[in-house]
Amino acid sequence: MKQKLSELASTSSKPATARQQDQATLLFADICGSTGLFERYGDLRARQIETLVLDLLAARTIAHQGTVVKTIGDEIMSRFPDAETGISAACEMQQGIKDDPVLAELSIAIRIGLHYGPVLVENNDVFGDAVNVAARMVTLAKADQIITTRETVSHLSADSRQITRGLGRSWVRGKQNEMEIAEVIWYESGSLTQMSDGETQKILRNQLYARLMLDYRDRNISLAPSTQAFTIGRGPKNDLVVERELVSRSHAAIEFRQGKFILKDNSTNGTYLLMENGARFFVRREEFTLHERGVICLGQAAFEQNPDIIRYECQYAA
Repeated sequence: MKQKLSELASTSSKPATARQQDQATLLFADICGSTGLFERYGDLRARQIETLVLDLLAARTIAHQGTVVKTIGDEIMSRFPDAETGISAACEMQQGIKDDPVLAELSIAIRIGLHYGPVLVENNDVFGDAVNVAARMVTLAKADQIITTRETVSHLSADSRQITRGLGRSWVRGKQNEMEIAEVIWYESGSLTQMSDGETQKILRNQLYARLMLDYRDRNISLAPSTQAFTIGRGPKNDLVVERELVSRSHAAIEFRQGKFILKDNSTNGTYLLMENGARFFVRREEFTLHERGVICLGQAAFEQNPDIIRYECQYAA
């Protein structure tokens, strides 16, 4: 399976070379739906399209005083001296894709994530927390979007800040607390969705889940929002161990994303769910958003008398 630059950002090994600490904007950009290009046009033509996009992104990087750190597959990683040049380059990248007649006809779209902060530079490669945050930003972006952090926005000029809008808070891998994120509006659109005011956002956030309670046999577990997944399975290293033959070693995980607790099944025999209203669901190698309260059962049908059921209850913020 092809790994993306954003996935490699936190796992790259550091070469033993001269190091320089610096402040910089790290930018990740990748092509949306690139796998479909290979299915639709074949390997040769799809790779030609990818190269055309990456060349355009590299040119925009250089035009804004940036440096291309690396490319892999359908993604580019660039470094800029400050937040202003990084944001300008991101906008030009998006506009350049739309202005290119070949790419426009193919309906090519990219997504961009960037963050300004301290980095460690080694032979043009970069390491550090800012790299990991920028990599996380691109995963939050949708097609044609530019996503950054509120911290990056704070380093922009007053005029540049006018083209950003806050999107609230999001969990970022490796961070203990949520980070404020923002979108950079690079296009003119009268249909742009307006964000609600601060008080309304607070009310909406209070309607999101703040805790998940799990009850299994003699254990009572309280899960707070976190970037760490809560693992369940037969293996001894899981956060919750369920020792049954039909349970996989790494059967499932519960993640917190966008105010919701999400059950992600990774098993052979699947996970059964029984809702309080009597509705039943079965998931295998897929995700299920947990609502209100109910019962989870691993590898076998869920019923109230089963001693291996996991009862759950989602609790709202106060």
